[in-house]
Amino acid sequence: MKLEYLASGSPDCPLIRLYDFTKVEAAELCSTIARLANGELREMAVDELPFVQAIGGCQLTIVAGTWDAGVVQQPDGSFICRLTPDTWDNVTGLIEPFTNDATGYQWLVSTPGDAAILLSVNGQW
Repeated sequence: MKLEYLASGSPDCPLIRLYDFTKVEAAELCSTIARLANGELREMAVDELPFVQAIGGCQLTIVAGTWDAGVVQQPDGSFICRLTPDTWDNVTGLIEPFTNDATGYQWLVSTPGDAAILLSVNGQW
């Protein structure tokens, strides 16, 4: 699974996309996010997951918080996506079809925030 930040190039930018993944990798991502939803984890660096390849040094930390802040770019260029556990639970539902050979793409996180998060099998949307 590749993780990449696209600042421009489409009307949908800026966005962070997760793409070029297998259904096993989608299941691993879904499992990690489910741990945020159920309170087992408070935060996780997506770029440090063993199945994720960060393109261009993209760094994304996902956090279970008390409000939906969306994706916020930090001064060092990294990103933090803070959502409530209930919203993270909804995100797992959006990822789940990709664990069963779904094609296409899904927007996982949109506004508020500095960027959206896109899950796309082939990187297109």
